[in-house]
Amino acid sequence: MALLAGTRLGPYEILAQLGEGGMGEVYRAKDTKLDREVAIKVLPTVLAQNPERLARFEREAKVLASLNHPNIAQIYGIEERALVMELVEGETLKGPLPVETALNCARQIADALEPAHEKGITHRDLKPANIMITQAGVVKVLDFGLAAVAQDPASGSANPSNSPTLTMQATQAGMIMGTAAYMSPEQAACKHVDKRADIWSFGVVLWEMLTGKRLFDGETISHTLADVLRGPIDFNKLPKETPKPIRDLLQRCLDRDIKTRLRDIGEARIAIQKYLANPNGPEAEVGPARPKLIWLAWGVAAFAMAGVAALAFVHFREHPPAHPRAYRLQLEPPEDGQFVAAATSVGGFAISPDGSAVVYVANVKGKTALWIHPLDSNPRMLPGTEDAGFPFWSPDGKSIAFFAGRKLLRTTVADGTPLVLCDVGSPRGGAWSEDGRIVFGTFGSGMFQVPESGGTPLEIIKPNASLEERLWPQVLPGGRLLYWNVGGNLERGAYAASLAKPAERVKAITSDTNALFAPGGDGKYYLLSLRGAALLAQEVDRDSLRLKGAPLLVGNPVGSSGNTAYMHVAASANGVLIYQPSALARFTWFDRSGKALGTVGELADYSTFRLSPDGRQVVASRLTPGGSDLWLLELERGISSPFSTGRGPHAYPVWSADGNVIVFSGPKSGLVRRPVRGTGQEMSLVPSSGLQLPYDWSRDGRLLLYSSGRGVWTLAVTKDGNPSPEAKPELYMERQGNLTGVRFSPMSNPQWIAYYSNESGRYEVYVQAFPKPQSAVRISTAGGRWPEWGPDGRELFYVSADNKLMSVSFKLAAALEPSAPSELFALPGGESAFSPYEVTPDGQRFLVRTPAEQASRSLKVIINWTDLLKRGTEAP
Repeated sequence: MALLAGTRLGPYEILAQLGEGGMGEVYRAKDTKLDREVAIKVLPTVLAQNPERLARFEREAKVLASLNHPNIAQIYGIEERALVMELVEGETLKGPLPVETALNCARQIADALEPAHEKGITHRDLKPANIMITQAGVVKVLDFGLAAVAQDPASGSANPSNSPTLTMQATQAGMIMGTAAYMSPEQAACKHVDKRADIWSFGVVLWEMLTGKRLFDGETISHTLADVLRGPIDFNKLPKETPKPIRDLLQRCLDRDIKTRLRDIGEARIAIQKYLANPNGPEAEVGPARPKLIWLAWGVAAFAMAGVAALAFVHFREHPPAHPRAYRLQLEPPEDGQFVAAATSVGGFAISPDGSAVVYVANVKGKTALWIHPLDSNPRMLPGTEDAGFPFWSPDGKSIAFFAGRKLLRTTVADGTPLVLCDVGSPRGGAWSEDGRIVFGTFGSGMFQVPESGGTPLEIIKPNASLEERLWPQVLPGGRLLYWNVGGNLERGAYAASLAKPAERVKAITSDTNALFAPGGDGKYYLLSLRGAALLAQEVDRDSLRLKGAPLLVGNPVGSSGNTAYMHVAASANGVLIYQPSALARFTWFDRSGKALGTVGELADYSTFRLSPDGRQVVASRLTPGGSDLWLLELERGISSPFSTGRGPHAYPVWSADGNVIVFSGPKSGLVRRPVRGTGQEMSLVPSSGLQLPYDWSRDGRLLLYSSGRGVWTLAVTKDGNPSPEAKPELYMERQGNLTGVRFSPMSNPQWIAYYSNESGRYEVYVQAFPKPQSAVRISTAGGRWPEWGPDGRELFYVSADNKLMSVSFKLAAALEPSAPSELFALPGGESAFSPYEVTPDGQRFLVRTPAEQASRSLKVIINWTDLLKRGTEAP
């Protein structure tokens, strides 16, 4: 809220509002103690109400205040969450200027930067708007160092709504940064920034003073950043009267290779002073400089920054070149954080419709939340989005919807507070239509739509007796819907229907995960899907969704969450594709203290795995080009062999008590029994058209525990895994929330089960009586998943919200008496879509799926991805 004239902040009386800066509203005020006028910047609420950031701001302001220099606007102090500064009367710097005038101004700018750099302070936002020229011709550099001060130390990321680089001309406040034209390549690339970034910006400002034109001035910010990162700099465009020493100085300042760029701004000051002292000296010839062979350096610099998010949209053009080249880039997580892959109802990422920003779920220092990453600036956490999952964008790119705590919420990209739209059960993706509707899928509860303003969800596709699951909706042009279906009488794959008549569907493509309709940016349309870990694209007719030609390879390996049938891929409407690669891993033994005892097996893309009852073998599901297969790994010899092959998926294996039989979820989603040895054939246990996932096999070998539809079921079986005569599945309990990971207690006659669920709004671990459910007892205290029993049933392990292996002991009596959880050790890698560990029969060692050291933490970005299809690599 704007401050009214006459408002007092300590001894300062507000006189008038001068405008809005990146750090908040700016006011002219009177210092009633010293009888002088000052400028006051009122800090944004998000900064002022954060005690840690405010304290850091105050510490940094003291350092900045020490820059007592005639060419730096002074900081006088902080008063009631407002920054008190010198009021500079004058005009902002503008070109073109006569060479001598421009150089006089440049010398003063360099003179201001020099002492700051000596103290380790970098401006980070040097531009004409931050340079004032007083009536006496004195240069004053404003907002010195505030880009660093505004940065959130906890995240290492700058909030664009707080950043002093945000201009009032930004078309989407809080999303688009207005000073891309003056950023150094490394700053635009979200890399480490030091004083050499100021030297680059100094060169850009000097260029503008001499020419009267921006050096980098694309029609959009995307084009501008593209030019900053790799566009040629034509020094012949400098005025012909520009002296050679100044041309040489500009070439050194504007060197994209930071190692050969001018190292100290003092050198620039000396070069300018030397010329001004003797403008007719032997080095003062004018005219264009001789061309230099720096094209290779430009190319190397651009591709050295291939790991930057800023490049993720540099080729967006309204009129793209005839054959735009594809670029492979990568996006790094926030400092001290990691991306959270989509699993059940947490994790995931999405790219904005125009490809200018990515929203993703990241875990930073144990806190999982949504982060917005405008691709021309640093990421920032969106407040109020803890434990979020499956984010998706509004069509205009100004808002984001997501799921958290069994609710659907939305928030604005700029600075909004999350708004609850409705309650949901177990969400499985959502989409936002152009006409203001949000469609979302659920596990076991049908598909719904709700107004973007919120309200009571309207069921548009009902669950039915055949247990069809319709997940991961995507709104297509023309009011149509694309979703993934498993179960029922339909083959698993992606189906299309109109929102007006959602029950009338047509099959678009057969796939083991969801499919994605993607405009290619080349005037064509494609369906993206996974085959194993290979991302495939097949051209499709926009209106009929009829496939054309053969599927072609786009990327490999690409990650997916098998238990949610979700591929970790997103695409914008203009040819930008982003995906999370599948992470190769191997198995590592750990003791209870967290000491690594050695690795076993080969690197592979493992998902679900279980340790045999005798602790000598592991059965593990591995992604393959054809889907996923089960493999047996002998732990003593480290030898792997295939157990189930053919078109998958084959996953979620459980062992019989004697280790002779394995039951798993087969390619038609039902329970499949197969002997470990011999030539016995696979056999379907429970005829069903719905998705069935085996959880556990009781220690006495009598019962299988599995999920189907909206319930957890048991099936009486014989010792060899055949259904008992006349045995029928019995419902143990209805699924509450997203209930999964169910385990029998290790007794000959199980009395308890452990599981985890988000029924409270956050994933927690529970223990429940068996065979008749009673009141569940919560075991975890601050979030938890993946419970596993110790050998005697008196200890339970689980994974905490910050990825630590925890232990709880209790007495198994009529009533449970759990101890407080104790930490054993931090698990390697990040949050997983599948249980990352198994415990040995004696409870003393843990077999942990461990990401390879070289496993990438990045999200992969492909610009103009359809260019890859011209190579014609067919699907594996």
